Amino acid sequence: MIRVFGSLSLAALAASHPASAAHEKGRESAFRPGVSVELLHRQPIGDVYFTDWFARLESAQGAWRDVYFETSDKFVNKGIIRLNCEEAEADIDIALYGSGDYGAAADLREVRVPYADRRAWADGGYVALAGETPPFKFYRAALARYCAS
Repeated sequence: MIRVFGSLSLAALAASHPASAAHEKGRESAFRPGVSVELLHRQPIGDVYFTDWFARLESAQGAWRDVYFETSDKFVNKGIIRLNCEEAEADIDIALYGSGDYGAAADLREVRVPYADRRAWADGGYVALAGETPPFKFYRAALARYCAS
């Protein structure tokens, strides 16, 4: 009898959360109405929490990709990361808007990550990207997703 009750509880729990499962694959942007974004990276925060980083390809010109990103879970940020799909040592440019308005010049903070600083970024010690900014693992996921041939 206890086993049946436990199964019913799990079934009720699963039925009460169908939207969250769909939310993880993709959704409308939290900051840009009418724009779809897809889950690209889940960043652990401590032992229990996480924040989901969503993205979409904004433009592709030759080897360069401009990828829009956003998160609105535990962290809040949005912007563009510029990737080079052919030159592994190319600088990475990131335009950050934080909790401000996407596209607003007053809210823009630009960061360039030279190749020599990637190890510090990967280790969490790159001061220019401290705080609520895309982690190095997000960059790697963006390369894998948007630079695949």
